[in-house]
Amino acid sequence: MPQAVTKIKACIFDMDGLLLDTEVIYSEVANKMLEPYGKTFTLETKIKMMGRDVKSATEILLSELELPHTFEEWDSEAQRVKAELFPKAELMPGASRLIRHLAKHSVPVAVATSSSKPMFLIKTGRHGDVFKLFGENITCGDDPAIKSGKPAPDIFLTAMQRLDPGLEPSDCLVFEDASNGVEAAKRAGMSCIWAQDTRFMLDKSATPADHAATERITSLVDFVPEKYGLAPFET
Repeated sequence: MPQAVTKIKACIFDMDGLLLDTEVIYSEVANKMLEPYGKTFTLETKIKMMGRDVKSATEILLSELELPHTFEEWDSEAQRVKAELFPKAELMPGASRLIRHLAKHSVPVAVATSSSKPMFLIKTGRHGDVFKLFGENITCGDDPAIKSGKPAPDIFLTAMQRLDPGLEPSDCLVFEDASNGVEAAKRAGMSCIWAQDTRFMLDKSATPADHAATERITSLVDFVPEKYGLAPFET
């Protein structure tokens, strides 16, 4: 059961693995680049990387797999492979319905993604009809205002201030798919829906720790807006 929250006035969304099905493509990128080294991108390593900014995530990869590269060396090639593969990213189930519903009911919405702005544009290129509903309310991981990436709260607090300087953290509901993002939202003082993709669970038979999420679901399809004082979906 979700924890008690005040009526929500704004919603802030992560992007990768939450709105866009990019986590499978991240794995494809990693495995393609690891093939010459005879190494495999494991789920254990992937989970440690999920939700983090590109530098932090890449440094975890290089360390875990003992690769003889600097971040700059690896990222240079990774950016090329990502630019090739990410344009095919599809929307996650329930994402379009939820964003359109919130926009219809004039609920302020923002994106707070660890992706850089150039990668954001590549990933969202096929889905402009949905992402245009966020207007200018897009905060990316390479934004100069973001001093520390998730699990630090910076990106959510920045997104909130840009959305409406009058908002308080308790007014905001964050949607995240990664535990690092859930931690960032809670450190920001915001309620958080953890939409955990069961494809990226190490033990699918176990009940995972909730990381202090307000509520855990396994798909945006399962979100019930009226639990948070928002208008219900039309039937």
